[in-house]
Amino acid sequence: MKSPRLNIQTLRFSLISVALLLFTTVIYGQTSKPDTEIELVSEVSSVAEGTSFDLALHLEPKDGWHIYWINPGYAGLAPEAEWEHPENFAIGDLQFKTPHFVPFGDYMSYGYDGSTLFIVTVDTPETFDGDVTISAKVAWLVCDDSQCVPENGEVSITLPKGDGSFTDDWHDRFNAARSEHATEVDWNATFATTESEVVLDVDVPTELTFVHDVWFFPESEKLIDHAAEQTIRVSDGRIRIQTVAGAYYDKYDEMYALLQTAPDADGLSLSFRVQATHVEALPSTKFTSGKTRTPLNFGTEVFTVPKSSDAIQKFFMAFLFAFLGGLVLNVMPCVLPILSLKALHVAELTDADAKAARIAGWAYTAGVLLCFQILALSLFLLRAGGQELGWGFQLQDPLILSLLALLVIVVAFNFSGLFEIRGTFANLGGLTSKLTNMRGTGDFFTGLLAVLIASPCTVPGMSLAAGYALAQPWPLLLTIFLGLGFGFALPYLLVTLVPPLRRLLPKPGAWMETFRKLLAFPLYATAIWLISVLGSQAGINGTVMFLSVVLVAAFALWSWTRGRETSKMSWHVVATLSVATVVAMYVWLPPTTVANTHGTSGTVGTFANEVAWSVEEVERQHAEGKPIFAYFTADWCISCKANERVALKSKKVQRYFEENEFAVLVGDWTSKSADIKRELEKHDRAGVPLYLYYKPGGNINKPAILPAILTPNIVIKNTSLE
Repeated sequence: MKSPRLNIQTLRFSLISVALLLFTTVIYGQTSKPDTEIELVSEVSSVAEGTSFDLALHLEPKDGWHIYWINPGYAGLAPEAEWEHPENFAIGDLQFKTPHFVPFGDYMSYGYDGSTLFIVTVDTPETFDGDVTISAKVAWLVCDDSQCVPENGEVSITLPKGDGSFTDDWHDRFNAARSEHATEVDWNATFATTESEVVLDVDVPTELTFVHDVWFFPESEKLIDHAAEQTIRVSDGRIRIQTVAGAYYDKYDEMYALLQTAPDADGLSLSFRVQATHVEALPSTKFTSGKTRTPLNFGTEVFTVPKSSDAIQKFFMAFLFAFLGGLVLNVMPCVLPILSLKALHVAELTDADAKAARIAGWAYTAGVLLCFQILALSLFLLRAGGQELGWGFQLQDPLILSLLALLVIVVAFNFSGLFEIRGTFANLGGLTSKLTNMRGTGDFFTGLLAVLIASPCTVPGMSLAAGYALAQPWPLLLTIFLGLGFGFALPYLLVTLVPPLRRLLPKPGAWMETFRKLLAFPLYATAIWLISVLGSQAGINGTVMFLSVVLVAAFALWSWTRGRETSKMSWHVVATLSVATVVAMYVWLPPTTVANTHGTSGTVGTFANEVAWSVEEVERQHAEGKPIFAYFTADWCISCKANERVALKSKKVQRYFEENEFAVLVGDWTSKSADIKRELEKHDRAGVPLYLYYKPGGNINKPAILPAILTPNIVIKNTSLE
């Protein structure tokens, strides 16, 4: 491994200056450019013999413009200076204070806005004569949100010989600038790199617990992906920070890094500068806690609205996909029965009941939106706490999955008439009418229930929208999920608000009771699907345990209904004991994940020659020059299974892949996998399905991404060898 820190400062400065001169005019002395003001200032009013003192380049870009840190991040150029000074004087390197994030669309740089001092230390000889004149040729880059302007200029300062006393004007400003510099520490630090990640390991004094929440700024350029999230884990005085590797991940034997703590309650943070040595591998350590940060949700949130046209377009496309995904959710078998019953209830209302219909619609919408916002906020908080979660995370935990399946089954039992709760048929056979008698409250809780029932379902487009949302600051995340919720609530809301739509619905009558029982069967089908997913995660024992819970729950519901019909307390006691048994079974014998062979032994079976996906397997097959088709799926993903049945398992696709000797890799995300999660995020997805095609001889880091809805022709067209 070779270090790029070659002694080419003067050559680099000269080349940059020549380029800058093509665009700019020279600045002499203290001057003003359209975009930056620059001057050379001194902390002392005179220079003493045999001491040292500080000067500073004072750069102040216009409002809305910024300059760059020593490592500019994705793009940029740090200020550089070439000095002229009297003989036997020595001038040190420019000192850079801790930077802040400079987002631009999907990219991240590091820099400063406003007035910034770049301090240098000047060593003076034991003796010298007369005044001291120091000058510098300076080159820097200044940018706003739409353009970058390279600038350069000359600045100078003359100081008299004297006692080296501080100036009244600048001494305090120098001290303020130093307070924003990182503190040099001698903590033991090492780092390891692979093509996909960089991991920094630092031994921190145990009393400095506030250093357990930091952001890692490397001074080495392109060592990391600056826009990627960073995961920090803690273990007894050691912190380990993991992030995505950059283009120069293998170029450094050592590096300097800044560790900036998250702001405290007063908005204050500290920075520490450590020197880290490269090692081939880091020691195995058991970490007790961790969290994951992105640049824009580190510490106190700084929300920046996307300002580039691409970023704005991505936001609106994600919002549109979320809205359309919410609309399509209404026709899924887990949601359609509930929506149908609610719509038929509204059909009972006459034009004189328009106000009641409007209240029902807005109450239902409020329940839907609240539930989606709670889901989004839960995702944000769990990810901020270090959990690697994506869309569909609730279906990767056997306990949550079994509770969702139990909820669907209970609603289906109610539709079938196994049990009744006194109330109107409008409230799903009475499921919500007991909550309160306030107008609209039943509809509000029905909205909450509908989202819970819908949560196992995914539709094309939702993964793309969720993938974008989960990589954004929390305001954008909540906004995308707001679009999802509004799309989900819109059909029912329109029926309640537009009387002509209500009149299109069939007239209510005795047939509705039969219709309600008929609608139970799509819910039973949903339950069967959820149980099959549970079986792939928890195994046969977990599935049998869950079915036992269903049996006891059904008996409890029947007993409760029987008690109400006979007015005998004994039935209520039996029902209560049965419910207690269900709770006890979940507490002492919860469903847990068993060893999952999917995606690890190649047993999913869509292709005869498929193997488990891994980064290493992709690299190996690509090195052999084979065309690679990688697909990411899960047993709980309906659209995944539909694509596999319709397209991937078709004779046309199977024959095409076999004739062209495709390497087929499958990543099964039925249960949690951090590696698959990172791969999905790499391609801006929060969930499955994802289909990738690696063309022989193509860029392994930029595979073609196939559409979320497949047909045999779409697969063949998008995996062409030409």
